[in-house]
Amino acid sequence: MNARVPSRFSVEGLRRPLPAVACLLVMAAVTSCAPDATGASSTAQDFHEAVRSSDWSAACALLQPDTRQQVAEQNGGTCESGLESLQLPPAGTLLKTEAYGREALVEFDGDVVFVASSGSAWRVTAAGCNPRGDSPYSCEVGGT
Repeated sequence: MNARVPSRFSVEGLRRPLPAVACLLVMAAVTSCAPDATGASSTAQDFHEAVRSSDWSAACALLQPDTRQQVAEQNGGTCESGLESLQLPPAGTLLKTEAYGREALVEFDGDVVFVASSGSAWRVTAAGCNPRGDSPYSCEVGGT
């Protein structure tokens, strides 16, 4: 007694939209994982503003914790005294921001700053960076 009950819904009808629905779900998940990329450029600008005005506490607060610790250890003191001893270049005009998931490169005409998302905020991971051709950037803060 294998009588088939007619139905308005069929498995065949569901198979066609599944790839599209799956794609939309993945896109929604990926875009909600990282904070807005404009926040990356704002964080880099805020960092340079704090450095320009010698507000070393504010500048250190914008650093990722590992970077903050590295700046302190390089100087043998605090993050604040470490930043103060560096001669970071003035940022100048913001040229572009390139976000790559949870990391971003913020390029000014006088500096390149790298940031990464930390929770719902962006934090500076490297600053005072200069390109070196095919080699990694050379950075005063948080890099080699």
